Amino acid sequence: MTSDTSVPDRAICVRFHTDIPVEVTPYQLKGSIIRDFPDHPLVPFINGEYRGQLRYPRVQVKVLRQQLCIFGIGAGYDVVRSFHEGLSEFTVDDQTYKVENIETPESELAFDQPAVNFLRYKFITPWVALNQRSLAQYEGLVPRERVSYLNRLLVQNLLFISRELGFNVPFTISTRVKLQSLSPRVVEEQGSGSFKGYFTSNMNLPDYLGLGNGITKGLGTIVQM
Repeated sequence: MTSDTSVPDRAICVRFHTDIPVEVTPYQLKGSIIRDFPDHPLVPFINGEYRGQLRYPRVQVKVLRQQLCIFGIGAGYDVVRSFHEGLSEFTVDDQTYKVENIETPESELAFDQPAVNFLRYKFITPWVALNQRSLAQYEGLVPRERVSYLNRLLVQNLLFISRELGFNVPFTISTRVKLQSLSPRVVEEQGSGSFKGYFTSNMNLPDYLGLGNGITKGLGTIVQM
């Protein structure tokens, strides 16, 4: 396993525009990639092989706006960047998707450098901020306390990712959440709570980064507004 300190400090999101909308889950997509490209270096990042070594997933398979998107960060950057080369179609559950166009937006990682101004980020998929334990704590709070609680959780998310990728953050991270509702949508099968909306922060974050729980399912994905 290559250390993140020896790879480019970059993130990439390969977006596949196909002839028909992608209407399957990230789990199904990962299964198809594992089956059809068993020898590609991307596979160990999505089949659980590195789960004991990497707490934050370096490769994230997502379905965004009915498009297959594969996000790579740190040690996942090179393998995601190479995956799309020569890929003209892919098949999931007997449905073949023909690739008509590919976009590869990239971002430099600058977790250790504060933004000059507060930047605004939108959750384009729900942010699963609360697990079972924190959901129970959250439900006992008044609205003002809930905002403070979620801001603290978000700062913890950002610190966790930064440290996982080998960055020392020499400044105080500030966040301000602005959510559609302070009442979480409870994900019954997980007993978790999710939110929609946006936040501002003094951190430089790459587009398509995943925050919170359920990252491997494409949840908590952000883009700068």
